[in-house]
Amino acid sequence: MGLYSSLFILLLCAANLVTSFVVLPYIQIDYAHLIRVAHCKAKCSEKYGYPKTRENLDGSIDEYFYVNTEEYAKCENGCLQFQHRRDMKRGNLTGETLQGAKFWLESTAHSGKVGSSPISSAELLCQMPSATPDLDDSFEGLLGLTKIRPSGPVQYVVQWKQRTYALGYYDESQWITASVEPDTMIKVDGMIPGVQYKFLITVVGPAGKLGDTIQSEWTEISSTLVVKSPGSPLIVKNGFNSEQGVVAHLHFPRTAYDSCYFRLQVKNATNSVVTDIRVDPTYSILLSHLEFDSSYAVTFSALSSDQNTATTPISVRFNSFQCKQVYGKGSLQCAPESVSNIRVAIQPNSTAMITWTASAEPENILTYAITYQAYLGPCNKDPTTVYLPAPSTSYEMPLPRNVHCEFMFRITNYDAIGREAFAETRIAVMQEKLINSSLKIIAVGVSFTFLIFAVLCFAVCRCCNKCPVKVSENKAKLTDYA
Repeated sequence: MGLYSSLFILLLCAANLVTSFVVLPYIQIDYAHLIRVAHCKAKCSEKYGYPKTRENLDGSIDEYFYVNTEEYAKCENGCLQFQHRRDMKRGNLTGETLQGAKFWLESTAHSGKVGSSPISSAELLCQMPSATPDLDDSFEGLLGLTKIRPSGPVQYVVQWKQRTYALGYYDESQWITASVEPDTMIKVDGMIPGVQYKFLITVVGPAGKLGDTIQSEWTEISSTLVVKSPGSPLIVKNGFNSEQGVVAHLHFPRTAYDSCYFRLQVKNATNSVVTDIRVDPTYSILLSHLEFDSSYAVTFSALSSDQNTATTPISVRFNSFQCKQVYGKGSLQCAPESVSNIRVAIQPNSTAMITWTASAEPENILTYAITYQAYLGPCNKDPTTVYLPAPSTSYEMPLPRNVHCEFMFRITNYDAIGREAFAETRIAVMQEKLINSSLKIIAVGVSFTFLIFAVLCFAVCRCCNKCPVKVSENKAKLTDYA
């Protein structure tokens, strides 16, 4: 199924190209030196790398420079290992390594700003207990850089500072230069629980620094050495595009305290897939190549840094777009739908007028097949089929006289390429004589009931009118006698 292969590829691509450094408060690398290193590496990227694209979790395309090549590695070695002319001569350098050493001689830490920065923000996207054996009781996280345009062959110089709150004020360190990174997803390890961190990014290209530096906000590291469950609710927004078909964007309230890794399960009635993902600077997860008009269940849980332990999942259900919501009612891009609003009216001439609402425009309908068959009573059990033209929305069905039968009535509509859909209803025919006799019996019964009711009323009224008079006469006689 397209959804699952596409989703799996998308998430695997998102998990590549993570570089890292460890925050070491007492190790300060010279900023000017790292700017020059970044300048030299950017020149190597320009010569031995090439532009490539990857898909973010939300489906957006990120263009970057691919430098995982042997030629780039040799050039980078020339930048780092042969930083003096005498080293070049002693090393008998050739090829890409020699070129890297030459780039080092051409690079500088004091070039002015060239153009604008390709990134708009830096953010510590997530945090979780570190999986590095030598960094027990510390946290690792992912620093994400959001780009506003393709960056080209650039390098990122990362600085950081920390602060703690005590006795009513913050104790804040100076900027500490940490590393040169080639990618916008940077792993930061060794962060201390309860301490706040801020990061500063300088972008360096082959011609020098690009634009202004970018700072992140302060982010505090959790004091609890457990993986945080994802926040709820999960929100799903349906969509469609020509390249990925029926899609859905999955949103959840993400914070810097969330894990960096998650487990996503997507399933419907026919398929199910479980995939582990890593966060990136985007804010939704794209589910692509879904089926039309299908019910999906999604479960989402956070993973530990070794991706072996999962938290309690949260879940959501949704229905994907119907085909007609995308292509319109009756489109040949969609499977045909059956007629609706079937109505039956029994006529005095022993016929049934059957009407319906078409499921598509006449130009998208090839023909109608009207089939009816008795399934109860003495009527002929052989089915009868009549074909009607596309504009038809009614059919007058002949009924038997003086016979009690029940019929199954089916309307099959064929679209322009021969696909079919049908709807059914039932029609009951009562024998006319039985109906008349029943009506007569009912009339006699009603008349007899009224007659009995009238006699009772007469008797009651007579009793109420005469009995009191006799009692009065008797009382008068007794009085006269006394």
